[in-house]
Amino acid sequence: MTAKAMKDLLVYTADADALALMRSVLGRPDALGIRSIAFDIERHPQRDAGMVQSGAELARMKKGGYDKALLLWDFAGCGREHRMSAQELEIEVQARLDSYSWSGRSATTALVPEVEVWLWHCEPALAKHCGVTVEAIGPCLNAFAVKQGKPLETLKQEQPKELFEHLMREHLRRTISPRDFEEIGRQASIKGLRKCPSFERIVGILQGWFPP
Repeated sequence: MTAKAMKDLLVYTADADALALMRSVLGRPDALGIRSIAFDIERHPQRDAGMVQSGAELARMKKGGYDKALLLWDFAGCGREHRMSAQELEIEVQARLDSYSWSGRSATTALVPEVEVWLWHCEPALAKHCGVTVEAIGPCLNAFAVKQGKPLETLKQEQPKELFEHLMREHLRRTISPRDFEEIGRQASIKGLRKCPSFERIVGILQGWFPP
């Protein structure tokens, strides 16, 4: 019986939205500055808190099938955000991965505060997906920022999910699904996304593992 070929990368995310966004982004290797890779993306059934608690253990069970592993979760809602920094949590989860023979072949990234922060670094793609322009959604976003008592740019960084949900549900009257994240990821400017620290960290990791 022929042994199953090892794939390049296993990605674990905490929810279907992050999974969809990562899948579309990883399907654009040239834009990321990496070679084409064979990858699988799975999500933890217990979401962000589950990723922190047992994501490393799930990856342990898969270590024979993949060369590298990347674990992602939203820092907001992971259950540790009020007790430690995102970096401290990444180090803790990474230590468990290392103990499971993933040392030198794995990485962890906490998305601060959550994956929706990426969307505001590719706002033209978000607007295009929704069939509107960046200029057209501006008044809606500004009005919500005023209501929240924060500058819009601060809101995009601190409450990106609430802002996205307000735009989609209240202003555009659209439901939100992982399909939205996948389509936005296909159209997004990778250069724009790299202005987001967590995304830039992931690109750096991928480029180190899979150079062109």
